[in-house]
Amino acid sequence: MKAIRASIYAEQKVRYEEYEVPDKPTGTDALVKLDRTIISAGTELANYIGLDPDTRIPGRWCAYPWLPGYGGVGRVVAVGPDVKNIQVGQRVYGIFHHANYEIIDTANRVCVPVPEALDSTTAVMGRMCGVAITGYQRTRGLTLGDTIVIIGLGLVGNLGGQFYLNAGQRVIGIDMSEKRRTLARQVGFTEVLDPLSLSEDALWERVYELNGGARPPVIVDAVGDSKIVEQVVQRVANNGQVIMLGTPRAPYQTDGTIMLKYAHFHGVEIIGALEWLVPLLKKQSPGITTERNAELIFQLLCDGKLQVKPLLSHVLPPAKLNDAYQGLLHQKDAYLGVVLDWENNPLPPVG
Repeated sequence: MKAIRASIYAEQKVRYEEYEVPDKPTGTDALVKLDRTIISAGTELANYIGLDPDTRIPGRWCAYPWLPGYGGVGRVVAVGPDVKNIQVGQRVYGIFHHANYEIIDTANRVCVPVPEALDSTTAVMGRMCGVAITGYQRTRGLTLGDTIVIIGLGLVGNLGGQFYLNAGQRVIGIDMSEKRRTLARQVGFTEVLDPLSLSEDALWERVYELNGGARPPVIVDAVGDSKIVEQVVQRVANNGQVIMLGTPRAPYQTDGTIMLKYAHFHGVEIIGALEWLVPLLKKQSPGITTERNAELIFQLLCDGKLQVKPLLSHVLPPAKLNDAYQGLLHQKDAYLGVVLDWENNPLPPVG
């Protein structure tokens, strides 16, 4: 059968194309009709604008033409004979492209049933929760009441802060955007600060004051900015942790010896929190996995312990995908959580 999917074929150029999917899946495959897909303002947008040079190197993972899409929720319409625990008619969550139909190998990819208590738009926002939880899970030795500083209050920074709050930490958020600071307050951040209203030294003196005069034990970069990581290594407590929740992509020239010498003398750990370091499936690990994280996130959403609806800025028809990218790129106060609604809109034109 014919389906359609998005393709980024050059810098800031996206179109929909037809492709073939089997209407009778084999083995452990399932055919899913997508209801919602979510846009990543990090990886997906970076590839849209060509920030990663690999977009222009044939054979690399994000080389153009690249198929965008970060996650989705949809209905299973057919299953192969070897599929277990997934049934036709069931809503499932997985890492899907922006497409109306997609085949998923249920034995080797995340395919988690969506609780009926969650609407599809809320459930697909859980995809960004799955990115954000990695920062908390990579942080070691937390105790109740510890102060966590999060720089960057977009989707991942806000949601990352919510995980720390749920675990009993105090969370200070830093962002230039008044709207994003307001949203952080709304979901329960302990305090938020505007870096434009203070000098760098005054900003951190205020952070120390909020932490009883001491440097914080954990600082999270949720922006993906090399300069931020360099700076905060010298702002965290002795034996503290700098968590890289965002992915650095833009080139940055500096003398790394200054940062590394400080980290060496003060026992500072710089910890990568890339979600793809986590095993995907429960059968692969008895501990933390992406599949278990999805199930936990859905339970927290059902229980009202994670707030995603305040972060949802747009639900758009798939034909508005390029508008969504442009909004995320140029109107950061207006665009935050952007979901494509395939269920209630006509299919976008091909080409």
